[in-house]
Amino acid sequence: MEKILKPGVPLELVGHKYKLDDAEAQEKKMASSVYDVKDGSHISITNPVIRSRLIPLHAGERYNAFFFASKIYNAPISVVKSRTEGNFRIVDVVLTGSLLKYERREYFRLETSFPLRYLVLTPENAQAFRAATQNGTLLQMDGFRNATTIDISGGGVRFTSDAEINKDAMVITHLVAHSPSGQKKNYIFLGKVVRTGLLNDQRGHYDHRMQFVDMKQEAREEFVRFIFEWERERLKKMSGL
Repeated sequence: MEKILKPGVPLELVGHKYKLDDAEAQEKKMASSVYDVKDGSHISITNPVIRSRLIPLHAGERYNAFFFASKIYNAPISVVKSRTEGNFRIVDVVLTGSLLKYERREYFRLETSFPLRYLVLTPENAQAFRAATQNGTLLQMDGFRNATTIDISGGGVRFTSDAEINKDAMVITHLVAHSPSGQKKNYIFLGKVVRTGLLNDQRGHYDHRMQFVDMKQEAREEFVRFIFEWERERLKKMSGL
């Protein structure tokens, strides 16, 4: 357990009957982090928060804990006691079951606002697209429009723009972002628009969901690692570390 659970590892708590991705748990999901690892199955965590608001935990309460280490690990826990240590509010808990690797049922979606460029592929620009792909000038093609991501996942991108895109349209997206460590990331994806409509019923603002098409496994895994990096950074900030 000590190799997986170390001080600073971010975690999320949900009700003991729920999993991390259950819709019923989303609004009550609490962010925390490992504060100390004791002998056996006893650990201490920072007092969990929901949207920066401290949530008191009480002895005997049961939760499902999900630890964001190199992978996501899951274990049921029971609260032993809450206490104050220095400037920190700490909660002592005991793992009441085995710590197991957690396999998500679907790709995790990270809510974020990254700038995005996209190009809708049409019969009119098909020849230019093939030529640009062959000679490495794809990003210099005419027709790219600006957009902003709403959320990203290993399966696709949801973004908003000021132009409507037809459902089932094929789209090239170009995402330039930075990892939490400041490393520049450059992603170019081919996708299919699976849903489109007005954003919050606002005229001139469109919400598009794009599903990746023919994406290589290596590229998908690298993109998932990037998303996971930002999720861990978000949890660290929420837990105050």
